[in-house]
Amino acid sequence: MIPSISKFPLGIRLIIIFAVFCICAVLSSGFVFSFLALFDTTENVKALLSGIPGTQAEKYAVLFAQGVSSLGVFAGTALLVGKMETGFISKRLGLTVKPALKFIVVAVLAVLAAQVFTQFLVELNQKIPLPGGLSFLREEANQSEKLIVALLSGSSWSIFIANAMVLAVVPAIGEELFFRGLILGDLLKSKVNPAVAIISTGLLFSISHFEFDNLLAIWALGTFLGYLYYSSGSLWLSVAAHFTNNFLVILFKYLYNSGYIKSDIAEASFPLYAVVISFALFMLCLFVINKWRPAIDFNVQLSAPDLDGEEDYDNSNQE
Repeated sequence: MIPSISKFPLGIRLIIIFAVFCICAVLSSGFVFSFLALFDTTENVKALLSGIPGTQAEKYAVLFAQGVSSLGVFAGTALLVGKMETGFISKRLGLTVKPALKFIVVAVLAVLAAQVFTQFLVELNQKIPLPGGLSFLREEANQSEKLIVALLSGSSWSIFIANAMVLAVVPAIGEELFFRGLILGDLLKSKVNPAVAIISTGLLFSISHFEFDNLLAIWALGTFLGYLYYSSGSLWLSVAAHFTNNFLVILFKYLYNSGYIKSDIAEASFPLYAVVISFALFMLCLFVINKWRPAIDFNVQLSAPDLDGEEDYDNSNQE
């Protein structure tokens, strides 16, 4: 029987989340190395995961490792801590609330509208100088970018589907469960100022990617995803937007590699007026979402139901 930690102070709960996160990270890494070592030596597995994959088989190996790690660490932590807090995992993580179709449509449109503005943030981020002692951050970001470029290279349907599953579906589920469902949900449930909770969770989301040149863009995305969760009370809305954002990158790269489009969108530069229009359309979508936003008490919505006083809970919250 896992003891409930729902009555613990917020600081203690955050420490428990960090501890469970570390345990899940160690277990996931051990599983990945053990599984891959069945097909190769441990030394070769280490070299593969720390380098750039060249062959399609190596790409599948890296994608497997990333997929298992993402689910094991982020989703695993969220599910375990959710169970420890209330016992009702789906309710605690915001999975029982279905977003209205109009919310999903506008959220997806917001992601589409923000693509040019996001690229502007990346270019702006790259111009930020780093002290000599922190130059390793940019080196790590460059290494991560090379890995992504290698994974997205090629024009076969099989690698496209594998990339879509591991780089779009898995992060959309695992990272949203952890950052929005678990951490942001805990902050909102504890009556932390919503703006502070959303922005700080977005920053943590950005830092966790270890991509300095994309820090601002990922922070903006994380803040937007947090706002979607806060506005709807449904984790599925932020999952849909997160998936859309990641899938667009994979799709555009596949279309470029296959010759369907002549320029790589990720490398394109846009004029200032396009950036302004992109930002304006994105803000318009946020305005619409805010106008539709219902009043939500997260302390009630994310808490375990009182089964004696809520006999219809199971019927009213069917997935």
